[in-house]
Amino acid sequence: MLNLIWDCVFKVKRPRVTSVDIRMIKPDELKYEHPKKPFMTTATSEVYKGEYNGFAVAIKRYMDPMNTSPGEVRSVFKKEVDTMKRFESPYILRMFGICIQDESSPEPEFLIIMEYCEKGSLRQLLAKSDCKLSWTRKARMCLDAAQGLYRLHQTEEKSNVHGYINSCKFLVAEGYRVKLGGFELSKTETSLKKQTKDEEIRSLCYSSPQMLNSINNVYSKKCEMYSFGIVLWEIATRRIPFEGHSDKDIYQKVCKERYQEPLPDDCPEPLRQLIEDCRAYDSFQRPSAGVLVDKLRSVVAQMEEKKATQL
Repeated sequence: MLNLIWDCVFKVKRPRVTSVDIRMIKPDELKYEHPKKPFMTTATSEVYKGEYNGFAVAIKRYMDPMNTSPGEVRSVFKKEVDTMKRFESPYILRMFGICIQDESSPEPEFLIIMEYCEKGSLRQLLAKSDCKLSWTRKARMCLDAAQGLYRLHQTEEKSNVHGYINSCKFLVAEGYRVKLGGFELSKTETSLKKQTKDEEIRSLCYSSPQMLNSINNVYSKKCEMYSFGIVLWEIATRRIPFEGHSDKDIYQKVCKERYQEPLPDDCPEPLRQLIEDCRAYDSFQRPSAGVLVDKLRSVVAQMEEKKATQL
């Protein structure tokens, strides 16, 4: 009951971002602080906080984009919008659209506008020593993250997977709401950004035993569930997985020793069991995203009920 009330309060308090169409956005519809300092910089872009249609947004501005014409970018974007609509969910980072500034100039600027998550990435939040997280909050964050993964996995496309699940791909919004990101408008982005030597490579610490054992193993939802299990372990421990270990060490421990990094002694047993199931060596022992969501809902409800009786 508490869980239901909390969700209702959250939905009433804020307008629904999914009620806004993903579309081409006019420059005068945006408010943002460029050329002030961005809050995040990557090898190919700068990210600013701004406002669009009454929503706080993150605006990704591409530096030195590829020599792609605005017309080509529009074409790619329009084809990708329908795909993004299928992923709409409170637990998936919302895309509002793209904006082309100074379109008629020799050097137009390309912007991607997305939902702003004030607490940054999940990895950034977990690294903050001054941020206290109770087990109840950790369990709810696990549930949010699982619902994002479930929404992706349940789409009608065959074997729809993220492909790069790690704690940096989840964003944390107000109220510690966790949202899955890192795959939205990927084709549009590919048409804009130049490849760099600093492109992110998926760390072996998130790779399932099956992927580590054979480069010919087909990446699947079961492989992705192992990666997700590592993310759940991060939420529980707030540590970096296999920190200080080489790729060779990780292979030895995971594939030969079937080792799982330990969870804290005070981790609630039902949550512990789910995290261990997701990290199971044999893929058939790992739950589907749907089963995991159902079980996490039960765990969260039990923990919140217990917390309420103690007040």
